[in-house]
Amino acid sequence: MKKYILKIKKYIIAEILLDMLCTIFAAYIPVLQKEMFDSLGGGKLSQIPVIIVLFVVLQMLSGVCTYFCMLYTWKGAIQFETILKRDFIKALLHKDEKSFYTYSTSDYISLQGNDITALEQDYLQPWVDVLRSINMFVIYAVVIVVYVDWRIALAIIGSSFLVVAGPRITGRIVADKRLIYQNQMAEYVNRITDILNGYKLVNRITRDHIIRVHEDTLRTTADRRFAYGKSKTVSLSMNEIAIRIIQIVSFICACVLLVRGEISIGAGVATFSYVSSFIAPLESILYDVNTIQSTSEVQKKFLDILNTGIRRELPVQQNVEKGISLQNVEFHIGALHMKIDELNFEKGKKYAIIGSNGSGKSTLLKLIMQYYKPASGEILLDGKPISELDTSVCISYVDQNEYIFQAGLEDNVTVYGSYPSIRKQILDRYWIRKQDNAGESDCQKMSGGEKQIIAFLRVVARDASIIIMDEPFSAMDAENTEKIQDYLLRSKEMSGKTVILITHDISAETLAKYDCIVRVNEFHCEL
Repeated sequence: MKKYILKIKKYIIAEILLDMLCTIFAAYIPVLQKEMFDSLGGGKLSQIPVIIVLFVVLQMLSGVCTYFCMLYTWKGAIQFETILKRDFIKALLHKDEKSFYTYSTSDYISLQGNDITALEQDYLQPWVDVLRSINMFVIYAVVIVVYVDWRIALAIIGSSFLVVAGPRITGRIVADKRLIYQNQMAEYVNRITDILNGYKLVNRITRDHIIRVHEDTLRTTADRRFAYGKSKTVSLSMNEIAIRIIQIVSFICACVLLVRGEISIGAGVATFSYVSSFIAPLESILYDVNTIQSTSEVQKKFLDILNTGIRRELPVQQNVEKGISLQNVEFHIGALHMKIDELNFEKGKKYAIIGSNGSGKSTLLKLIMQYYKPASGEILLDGKPISELDTSVCISYVDQNEYIFQAGLEDNVTVYGSYPSIRKQILDRYWIRKQDNAGESDCQKMSGGEKQIIAFLRVVARDASIIIMDEPFSAMDAENTEKIQDYLLRSKEMSGKTVILITHDISAETLAKYDCIVRVNEFHCEL
């Protein structure tokens, strides 16, 4: 995490320097109080106006410095959080499939929305506050030695060092409780997401049961938060006891020196002012060290996600000369056991994948896409192991439920400008604009059939050599299905492309449009 602090060092340095000035101005205010009492006691009334003017000037300077210090605090905090969130999303989008799915989407959302903000509030700010508090500690110590009495300074500093050990005792406990609570919070977010996504299943029969499931998770989350709060309360209470020890020691020391006549009344008054001022940074250090330690597991999780499972940079396969070949491939998942002796998908040919539900049709496509790794055998592209190639340019894959962004038609088809804009004649032929589409500003609100047309248009815009589609027409009407299927299988634009498509339409008329039929069952695939 220190590298992220270094990225905003200019804001931190400005904040600390301004805070140092504020502290110096504030540290001289009790000195003026001391001078005022001593002047009154010594009959030096002429010095009072000067003391008043200096007091006003110091207060005004302190206020100006505080204002700019707070501005830099906000700027640094926002920049820190922005950098963390930017790097987090970049890391996620560079992960390999296996590493990405180590955590659920809800876990990532919780970390991005809650934990990163917590790192800014409970790691960065306490870390900076510790530096500021050390500044205050040193400045007040010097001022007490110079303007009050070295023995009082020694008493305060000595007792301070005795109580700094508190955070080391409680920090680990607080960190453990915090991690348990944050893991439970991620589970709660996951539960909420699951319930809301299943809204269509809510009715008078299911509603109370679903509410009970939510309340059980909510109750557990509240219990975990209370356990975390309880550990934090214990930690803060120990800090409070430590602070009171300092107050007692400094009070006794000042009283003894006053009784002996070794310090003036003004020095005594200044001492009690300094005790309060001196305690503030110490109290802050005790609290901040505990807070920083409590984020240790969050830091570890964040950095682990950032630094592990990054996708290897592989040679990019631009074009396809021969095709895809599966040789002696075996794969097991659950009860499914697939064995493929040899299966070839030749360049330019159109393949229909058919088979019963659960037979392994989608699994076959995911093996080709490297979402699954075979237990044995080889999958080759133009004679080279496909696992050693980046196929994102030459292979386009469309899932059964291709994701549609919460964005307009153009951004969805081109994936925010990643692919060229679709030609107008293609768009006019396959996309019918409707009055109620609200300018097609949010394609997620469209029907299932419309979303599948968008997925098809995305394939056209991508213009890959191999097109793999998993039941792409399941939600379309018959007219659009026929038009799009004819485009994929018979159009001039697709003549040199390989199309591999799972279909449940096994009518002779439909299958006749394909060059080859691949029949899949849970034991083997055959042409």
